[in-house]
Amino acid sequence: SNTKNGKRPETMCAQDESKKILFIDDDDDLSSALSVLLESAGYAVRRAANGDEGLRMARQERPDLILLDFMMPVKSGFATFQEMRQIEALRSVPIIALTSFGQNIGEIYGLSSQDARQQIQGFLEKPVEPNVLLERIGEALASH
Repeated sequence: SNTKNGKRPETMCAQDESKKILFIDDDDDLSSALSVLLESAGYAVRRAANGDEGLRMARQERPDLILLDFMMPVKSGFATFQEMRQIEALRSVPIIALTSFGQNIGEIYGLSSQDARQQIQGFLEKPVEPNVLLERIGEALASH
């Protein structure tokens, strides 16, 4: 029979395991509000309050997607992002950047916008629209 080809049946990957999202943001009100939104949409959410904590959690848990605030004390989201891209296990994890600057982030950090686009799945300007956030997360997960 053809069930031994090692592939799980399609139905298995639908909702059998919630996708893990790591949310790194120093704004506790925002991250708790968005975590509630994401959990109600069926995701498993872990929160980190700064870049170092986020890196540690990402290494331990290897999330399916990372939401990363670029404006943080302790370690900026950009520095955190650069470190994540050095870690083999995290290289392919999609990252969505939350930012007050929107699309110009690459120029601000000296990334060509093409580099930024290749390495960051999306930029969302704060305040984040919940439905846009869910849509972007869905797209990023689907393309990985």
